[in-house]
Amino acid sequence: MDRGIRNVPPPRYRKFIPGDWVERLIVGMLFTVSAVGIYLLTGTVWSSLLIGILVAVVAAGMVSVL
Repeated sequence: MDRGIRNVPPPRYRKFIPGDWVERLIVGMLFTVSAVGIYLLTGTVWSSLLIGILVAVVAAGMVSVL
């Protein structure tokens, strides 16, 4: 019965910033869409940037988990 390679440990940590250009595009588009949407709804620049950064950080974390 083959159980695969058991001596190779899985990588423990992955970089937080996505390395692939598609992943960076996804994170960038989520930041842009959320920041522009909040700016159009509220009219304030700082809150839209802060929420856009928060969305980008969560998206980068989710992309790095996947």
